[in-house]
Amino acid sequence: MISVDSNVLVSAFKTNDENHAVAKETMDKLLNQKEQVAFTDIVMFEFIAQVTLKLGSAPAPSPAQALAQLENWLSAENVSVIRNSPKNFATFNRLCAETGRTGQKIYDAQIAAICIDNGVTEFVTGDKGFEKFTELRIRNPFAA
Repeated sequence: MISVDSNVLVSAFKTNDENHAVAKETMDKLLNQKEQVAFTDIVMFEFIAQVTLKLGSAPAPSPAQALAQLENWLSAENVSVIRNSPKNFATFNRLCAETGRTGQKIYDAQIAAICIDNGVTEFVTGDKGFEKFTELRIRNPFAA
């Protein structure tokens, strides 16, 4: 099973993003393959928060637009949602201890714990910090 980080989703959604073409192609390939793709609940919330944040004078997409895109991705036959649960806390605790995660970086450990405990083997992200979670194979679609 493969999971995707919010930075890939954001880049695939925002047509003016410098990584848009690569992220959109990555998502298209993932959603049209046979292998299962899992979205974590946290990543979905991060996606909505990031794309609806108003930056500068340009209008931000509405929550309804962000949700419509998520619903579109979630409608693919090979997509499921994996959620945070009490069992993830032990894995989260171990990952924080092993990687020294503190502050805002703990959310990466939380996402990794959900993925690990739900059978995800590959995580697609542009965030190099995930490479410390050695139980997940990391694929960076933006790396040259």
